[in-house]
Amino acid sequence: RRMTKWSRDQGKAGPISLGYRLGHIQGDSRIFRAIVYNKSAVVLHMLRRRIGDEAFFRGIRRLYFGSRFSRADTSDVRAAFEKEGGENLERFFDAWIYGSGTPAVAFSWAPAADLEERAVALRVEQRGKDSEFPVTVTLEYAGGATEDTQIIVRERTAEFRLPIKGNLKGIVLNRDGL
Repeated sequence: RRMTKWSRDQGKAGPISLGYRLGHIQGDSRIFRAIVYNKSAVVLHMLRRRIGDEAFFRGIRRLYFGSRFSRADTSDVRAAFEKEGGENLERFFDAWIYGSGTPAVAFSWAPAADLEERAVALRVEQRGKDSEFPVTVTLEYAGGATEDTQIIVRERTAEFRLPIKGNLKGIVLNRDGL
Protein backbone atom coordinates (compact mmCIF):
# COMPACT_ATOMS: atom_id res chain seq x y z
CA ARG A 1 0.00 0.00 0.00
CA ARG A 2 2.84 2.36 0.83
CA MET A 3 4.53 1.65 -2.52
CA THR A 4 1.26 2.23 -4.35
CA LYS A 5 0.63 5.52 -2.55
CA TRP A 6 4.18 6.73 -3.16
CA SER A 7 4.09 5.83 -6.84
CA ARG A 8 0.68 7.50 -7.21
CA ASP A 9 1.93 10.67 -5.47
CA GLN A 10 5.14 10.87 -7.53
CA GLY A 11 3.74 9.27 -10.71
CA LYS A 12 2.86 12.61 -12.27
CA ALA A 13 6.59 13.38 -12.51
CA GLY A 14 6.77 11.22 -15.63
CA PRO A 15 6.57 7.74 -17.15
CA ILE A 16 8.41 4.62 -16.05
CA SER A 17 10.33 4.68 -19.34
CA LEU A 18 12.00 7.96 -18.26
CA GLY A 19 12.34 7.22 -14.54
CA TYR A 20 16.12 7.31 -14.30
CA ARG A 21 16.39 10.51 -16.34
CA LEU A 22 13.62 12.25 -14.40
CA GLY A 23 15.23 11.54 -11.04
CA HIS A 24 18.63 12.62 -12.34
CA ILE A 25 17.40 15.79 -14.06
CA GLN A 26 15.41 16.89 -11.04
CA GLY A 27 18.15 15.81 -8.64
CA ASP A 28 15.66 13.83 -6.57
CA SER A 29 16.35 10.14 -6.04
CA ARG A 30 12.86 9.75 -4.55
CA ILE A 31 11.35 10.31 -8.00
CA PHE A 32 13.58 7.58 -9.43
CA ARG A 33 12.59 5.14 -6.65
CA ALA A 34 8.90 6.02 -6.83
CA ILE A 35 8.67 5.65 -10.60
CA VAL A 36 11.21 2.94 -11.45
CA TYR A 37 10.82 0.66 -8.44
CA ASN A 38 7.44 1.34 -6.89
CA LYS A 39 5.34 2.18 -9.94
CA SER A 40 7.01 -0.61 -11.94
CA ALA A 41 6.14 -3.14 -9.24
CA VAL A 42 2.54 -1.93 -9.13
CA VAL A 43 2.28 -2.00 -12.95
CA LEU A 44 3.65 -5.56 -13.06
CA HIS A 45 1.05 -6.56 -10.48
CA MET A 46 -1.67 -4.90 -12.58
CA LEU A 47 -0.38 -6.73 -15.65
CA ARG A 48 -0.56 -10.00 -13.72
CA ARG A 49 -4.16 -9.23 -12.79
CA ARG A 50 -4.87 -8.14 -16.38
CA ILE A 51 -3.66 -11.34 -18.11
CA GLY A 52 -3.98 -13.85 -15.25
CA ASP A 53 -1.47 -15.74 -13.12
CA GLU A 54 -0.73 -18.56 -15.56
CA ALA A 55 -0.06 -16.31 -18.55
CA PHE A 56 1.92 -13.88 -16.38
CA PHE A 57 4.31 -16.51 -15.03
CA ARG A 58 4.68 -18.11 -18.48
CA GLY A 59 5.54 -14.63 -19.76
CA ILE A 60 8.17 -14.20 -17.04
CA ARG A 61 9.74 -17.54 -17.99
CA ARG A 62 9.60 -16.69 -21.72
CA LEU A 63 11.29 -13.36 -21.04
CA TYR A 64 13.93 -14.90 -18.79
CA PHE A 65 14.87 -17.80 -21.02
CA GLY A 66 14.61 -15.74 -24.21
CA SER A 67 16.80 -12.94 -22.89
CA ARG A 68 19.31 -14.76 -20.72
CA PHE A 69 22.77 -13.21 -20.91
CA SER A 70 21.52 -10.34 -23.07
CA ARG A 71 19.55 -7.15 -22.71
CA ALA A 72 15.79 -7.05 -22.80
CA ASP A 73 13.93 -3.82 -23.41
CA THR A 74 10.29 -2.87 -22.93
CA SER A 75 9.29 -4.23 -26.34
CA ASP A 76 10.73 -7.64 -25.37
CA VAL A 77 8.75 -7.58 -22.10
CA ARG A 78 5.57 -6.64 -23.92
CA ALA A 79 6.11 -9.29 -26.62
CA ALA A 80 6.61 -12.04 -24.01
CA PHE A 81 3.39 -11.16 -22.18
CA GLU A 82 1.42 -10.71 -25.39
CA LYS A 83 2.56 -14.12 -26.63
CA GLU A 84 1.61 -15.86 -23.38
CA GLY A 85 -1.54 -13.83 -22.71
CA GLY A 86 -2.80 -13.99 -26.29
CA GLU A 87 -3.78 -10.30 -26.27
CA ASN A 88 -2.46 -7.04 -27.64
CA LEU A 89 -1.16 -5.04 -24.68
CA GLU A 90 -0.29 -1.83 -26.55
CA ARG A 91 -2.87 0.35 -24.74
CA PHE A 92 -1.84 -1.05 -21.36
CA PHE A 93 1.88 -0.37 -21.99
CA ASP A 94 1.17 3.06 -23.51
CA ALA A 95 -0.77 4.09 -20.42
CA TRP A 96 1.37 2.56 -17.68
CA ILE A 97 4.93 2.39 -19.03
CA TYR A 98 5.04 5.34 -21.42
CA GLY A 99 2.37 7.47 -19.73
CA SER A 100 2.31 9.23 -16.38
CA GLY A 101 -0.24 9.70 -13.67
CA THR A 102 -3.24 7.53 -12.91
CA PRO A 103 -6.77 7.67 -14.27
CA ALA A 104 -9.52 9.34 -12.29
CA VAL A 105 -12.80 7.43 -12.38
CA ALA A 106 -16.38 7.86 -11.30
CA PHE A 107 -18.81 4.98 -10.95
CA SER A 108 -22.46 4.30 -10.36
CA TRP A 109 -24.49 1.16 -9.86
CA ALA A 110 -28.08 0.00 -9.83
CA PRO A 111 -29.93 -3.32 -9.74
CA ALA A 112 -29.82 -4.99 -13.16
CA ALA A 113 -32.86 -4.32 -15.33
CA ASP A 114 -33.97 -7.90 -15.94
CA LEU A 115 -34.84 -9.98 -12.92
CA GLU A 116 -33.90 -13.42 -14.29
CA GLU A 117 -30.81 -13.49 -12.10
CA ARG A 118 -29.73 -11.38 -9.15
CA ALA A 119 -27.21 -8.92 -10.52
CA VAL A 120 -26.05 -5.36 -10.33
CA ALA A 121 -25.22 -3.07 -13.25
CA LEU A 122 -21.97 -1.18 -12.66
CA ARG A 123 -20.93 1.77 -14.80
CA VAL A 124 -17.33 3.05 -14.65
CA GLU A 125 -16.46 6.36 -16.30
CA GLN A 126 -12.89 7.54 -16.83
CA ARG A 127 -12.34 11.23 -16.32
CA GLY A 128 -9.27 12.89 -17.75
CA LYS A 129 -6.63 10.37 -18.72
CA ASP A 130 -7.98 7.48 -20.83
CA SER A 131 -6.43 4.18 -19.81
CA GLU A 132 -6.86 0.43 -19.53
CA PHE A 133 -6.60 -1.18 -16.11
CA PRO A 134 -7.85 -3.95 -13.84
CA VAL A 135 -9.67 -2.84 -10.71
CA THR A 136 -11.13 -4.65 -7.72
CA VAL A 137 -14.85 -4.20 -7.11
CA THR A 138 -15.96 -4.92 -3.55
CA LEU A 139 -19.62 -5.83 -3.15
CA GLU A 140 -20.85 -4.98 0.34
CA TYR A 141 -23.91 -6.93 1.47
CA ALA A 142 -26.53 -5.82 3.99
CA GLY A 143 -25.50 -8.57 6.43
CA GLY A 144 -21.91 -7.26 6.58
CA ALA A 145 -20.32 -9.79 4.21
CA THR A 146 -18.13 -8.56 1.36
CA GLU A 147 -17.14 -10.11 -1.94
CA ASP A 148 -14.28 -8.99 -4.19
CA THR A 149 -14.33 -9.40 -7.94
CA GLN A 150 -12.09 -7.99 -10.60
CA ILE A 151 -13.06 -6.11 -13.73
CA ILE A 152 -10.93 -4.73 -16.52
CA VAL A 153 -11.81 -1.23 -17.65
CA ARG A 154 -10.97 -0.86 -21.33
CA GLU A 155 -13.19 1.98 -22.54
CA ARG A 156 -13.79 5.55 -21.44
CA THR A 157 -17.22 4.41 -20.24
CA ALA A 158 -17.54 0.74 -19.35
CA GLU A 159 -20.55 -1.17 -18.11
CA PHE A 160 -20.43 -4.45 -16.23
CA ARG A 161 -23.06 -6.88 -15.00
CA LEU A 162 -22.02 -8.53 -11.74
CA PRO A 163 -23.94 -11.37 -10.09
CA ILE A 164 -24.86 -10.79 -6.46
CA LYS A 165 -25.67 -13.22 -3.65
CA GLY A 166 -27.97 -11.14 -1.48
CA ASN A 167 -29.17 -7.65 -0.64
CA LEU A 168 -26.49 -5.21 -1.69
CA LYS A 169 -25.66 -2.32 0.65
CA GLY A 170 -22.97 -0.73 -1.49
CA ILE A 171 -20.04 -1.04 -3.85
CA VAL A 172 -16.47 0.10 -3.31
CA LEU A 173 -14.10 0.47 -6.24
CA ASN A 174 -10.36 -0.05 -5.66
CA ARG A 175 -10.60 -0.78 -1.92
CA ASP A 176 -7.25 -2.58 -2.17
CA GLY A 177 -5.64 0.60 -3.52
CA LEU A 178 -4.03 -1.12 -6.49
